[in-house]
Amino acid sequence: MGITTVITSGKGGVGKSTVSAGLGCALAERGQSVLIMDGDAGLRSLDIITGVAGETVFDLSDIFAGNCEPIRAIYSSPVYPGVSLIPAPVQLQNLCTPNDLRRLCKGFARYFDHVIVDCPAGVGEGFETAVAAADRALIVTTPDMVCARDGGIVGDLLRKKGVSARLIINRLRATPILNGLTPDVDDIIDTVGVRLLGILPEDEKVAVASANGNPLPRNSTATEGFRNIAARLLGDQPPLLPLEKLAP
Repeated sequence: MGITTVITSGKGGVGKSTVSAGLGCALAERGQSVLIMDGDAGLRSLDIITGVAGETVFDLSDIFAGNCEPIRAIYSSPVYPGVSLIPAPVQLQNLCTPNDLRRLCKGFARYFDHVIVDCPAGVGEGFETAVAAADRALIVTTPDMVCARDGGIVGDLLRKKGVSARLIINRLRATPILNGLTPDVDDIIDTVGVRLLGILPEDEKVAVASANGNPLPRNSTATEGFRNIAARLLGDQPPLLPLEKLAP
């Protein structure tokens, strides 16, 4: 039986979709079968990132509306071998109840090692629905105090629901931290109040690849960060990269 991981955040724009795809790719590189479910209705982007935008006919809403069997809404990524995607609907709407999504994810977990749910930002109905299906959650924040504080609110809600959570700091720029111009990593961790899982540095090559549906650059520090996060989820303990190595 696979495990369902919800990728969430306190605010939008932190890179949850890129994290979902990059983590899925890194897990697949280690022989894991991965299904990513784009739950961000109306703001879909994972179909572009995973390279299936031109192929999609059915999406998540079609499954719950009974327009297709679930397998027909699953698309294998030509960009990330071993990764499949269920696209989000174009229109904002109430897709399903928390129990509906929980049952769907449990069904998929019979066939995939990992079901990754890209959750809408914030703590509204989309968050409540996505978290109902979660075995665990990963909170994504950028290294600023506003985003970290919002991540702390999400962390508190997850604790109340009994969902274990870990923290990913995304788009980290090491040079301002080393120069004392922005909060350091410990400040971000303390503000969110969740144990750190990994750090992903700001990387223009990753942003360009995601925007164009191309594979992640194999030799970038951000790609190494994704691989380290995947390794930790699978029980290994690679060390955190020092800030000096993350600086350009």
